[in-house]
This record gives sequence, structure tokens and C-alpha cells, in this order.
Amino acid sequence: MYVPATDRSRAGKPRTVSALLGSYGRDLKGWIAKLAAGYGIAAALMLVGVLAVFAAIVVGFIALFHFVALRYGEYVGFAVIGGGLLLLGIILLLVGYAMTRRKTAPLPRPRRQFRAARQMLLGNTIARAFGALHSSEAAKEAGKEAAKPDATTQILLGTAAIIAVGWIAANHLGSKAPGSRTPADQVRR
Repeated sequence: MYVPATDRSRAGKPRTVSALLGSYGRDLKGWIAKLAAGYGIAAALMLVGVLAVFAAIVVGFIALFHFVALRYGEYVGFAVIGGGLLLLGIILLLVGYAMTRRKTAPLPRPRRQFRAARQMLLGNTIARAFGALHSSEAAKEAGKEAAKPDATTQILLGTAAIIAVGWIAANHLGSKAPGSRTPADQVRR
């Protein structure tokens, strides 16, 4: 089997899949560490920003209380601040309750991923099958006995056959959904 020079290790042996996956795993681990550090710093800065906003709100309430207390008295100042906070709290609770009562979206189905996997499997199977047929035809032309496809090709061809039968069955059974009528059913009625 020919392995390009870029796919060989220092000892001249082909790299294994596990070595390639290990290398990718180390790269992925370094990327995740950098990403996590960046998000950690960003979260800390946002937390300090939120605390600064809360502090500004508190200072604003103190200034409002002081203004109302100088004009109308301390009890009216407490009533204005307490009533405003109570009203804001009730509004936020009702909005939060309304948000929890809304209908949730259904769980996404992996249809797109299954289609992609099926295409990958079928494409590989078809390519191997044609490759095996081409090699057996070339062997016949050369006067040799027809070569039997290897075990992987046989497994892939069997898998393709099973998928094809499943696809035909699913399409056939899928058209017979309750309440659906075929043209033959319409003619009978």
C-alpha cells in the first residue's frame, strides 16, 4: 500500500488513525483551554459591570429618597421607594410566569444527520462495489480467475442492500398513513 511521504512518521512507518486522533485531541484540548480562559475573563468583567450597574441603581434610589424626603417627608420617601420596588417586582414576576407558561418547541430530530450518514455510507459502498467489479473485470480480461471481493466490500454491499430494503419499506409504509388516500382508494369510493 502506498502512503504519501506526508503521512509517514519519522521511523518511516505509516501513521495510525489513533496517532492522528491523539494529535487532533491535543490540538483540540489546547483550543478549548484558550477558549475557556477567554470566556472566564469575559464573565468576570461582565460580573463587575453588573455589580457597578446595581451600585448605580442603589445610589439613584438613595438620591430619589433624599429628594422626596426633603420635599414631602421621610415617610412619603419610604413609601415612594418601597411602592415602586413592589410594583416593579410584581411586574417582573408576572412577566417571568408568562414566559414559563408558553409552549416549548419540540425536541429536534436528527433527520438531517441520518441523511448525511446514509449518503456517506451509500457513497462509500457504491464506490467500493464499482471498484471491486472493475478489478474483477480486469482480472477476467487478463485471463485470470475472477477475484472475490474482500470482506469489507461484502459487508458494505450487504449494508447497502439492507438500507435499500429499509428505504423501500419506509416509503411504502409511509404512504399508507392514517387518513391519507391513494388514487386507488379515491376510485373505489
